[in-house]
Amino acid sequence: MLSESQKLRTLKRFLAIAAIWHVAFVLAVFLVGRTQLAPQTIDRNGIGISFAIDTHSYRIEAEDMAKLLWQGKISDWTRYNASFHVKLYSLSFAVAGGLVGHNILGAEPLNLLYYLLILALTFFIAGEVFDAKVALLASAAVAVWPSLLLHTTQLLRDALFIPALLLLALSVLLSVNRNLSLKKGLLVAILGTLGALTVWLCRGDSWEIVIAILIFGAAICFLAQVRQRKFSTGSTVAIAVILLLTACIPRLVPTYRQSSSLLTVRLQQDEPPPPRWNVARRLALLRHKFIVRYPLAGSNVDTDVELRGATDVIRYLPRAALIGFFAPFPNMWVARGEQVGRAGRLIAGAEMFLLYIVMAAALLVLIMECRRLSLWLLLGIAAAGCIALGFVVVNISTLYRMRYAYFIILIILGMKGLVSLLPRKLADTFGVR
Repeated sequence: MLSESQKLRTLKRFLAIAAIWHVAFVLAVFLVGRTQLAPQTIDRNGIGISFAIDTHSYRIEAEDMAKLLWQGKISDWTRYNASFHVKLYSLSFAVAGGLVGHNILGAEPLNLLYYLLILALTFFIAGEVFDAKVALLASAAVAVWPSLLLHTTQLLRDALFIPALLLLALSVLLSVNRNLSLKKGLLVAILGTLGALTVWLCRGDSWEIVIAILIFGAAICFLAQVRQRKFSTGSTVAIAVILLLTACIPRLVPTYRQSSSLLTVRLQQDEPPPPRWNVARRLALLRHKFIVRYPLAGSNVDTDVELRGATDVIRYLPRAALIGFFAPFPNMWVARGEQVGRAGRLIAGAEMFLLYIVMAAALLVLIMECRRLSLWLLLGIAAAGCIALGFVVVNISTLYRMRYAYFIILIILGMKGLVSLLPRKLADTFGVR
């Protein structure tokens, strides 16, 4: 059993290696773009034309705002109508763009920070429920995840959303897993609220998922204290404060580019927006937006299905879970993609095949350690996100990268299962027992 100081030293060494790995990978992607080795896939700025097309417009906006900062026009930068994550990238461009240009190299200071946060939070979550060896294996698996690694080189909101969601998950996990003092409970509450606030700023349409996670976490926290027959003041305060402040965030904090977000699309032009707590109508609204936004995408599924009410939502639940957890399905792995071609589909298929194995291993862990509430909490967080996305996202390419945060949690569970399946001698040889 490693001490806390040994765990931190292990994490620091791992993050140092991961940082070198990410910078080298970004340089490789940039050189592929600059030399035009794959002009239909990556442009001269390193922007993924086929797999991250939104980054093209984000880069232009970030460059414009970086110029405003260089000119000292802070008020113009503040009023610039851009998404929150793009404003952050403009800061990176303002700092590094003068040296390396307004491209993925200029975005790398911020992207590297996001990438290392993702790995560190993966390590902390896995270490909290299992041990340092499983934590290191899970973090390493996430570090070399090909499509995730590729997307973290771009100017997408996913790179910010993932650590924000993981920070929220870690805060809820600590509230459930530990008997916190009041002081530590308040600290956990601050971290959890920060994670929720960041989710709101970069992806407000996931807000109901955040609320569902917190309500489920509060229930698990209460059940854990009942089982232990011991009231934890710090844990109760932590989860209560996170839930209370998170519920207030939409009323207190403005979103960015709300006028062009999914929230403003109506099922009928003259229909007022549904209340945020009308879950069935919200799912219908967001699903319809994806249907009309990607009419000709080659990886669409069930675009003929509209959700008109609670009954439709209940009927579609099994299908939403199937899509959320298992799409793209095997029949899509070898077909040629409209944007990513056959190679992109094969990579996605290989990743999904491995993820199927990971999910089976995660199920094994849940069966073997079914009395551990912290494991069910992690499953609930992953399920809330995957199923919600299965309801609303009809484009599988978009769904694929929007699930990263939730699949990271499944990878944590799955790594423990895979380690448990290793023969003892082989496990001892690789030092994973």
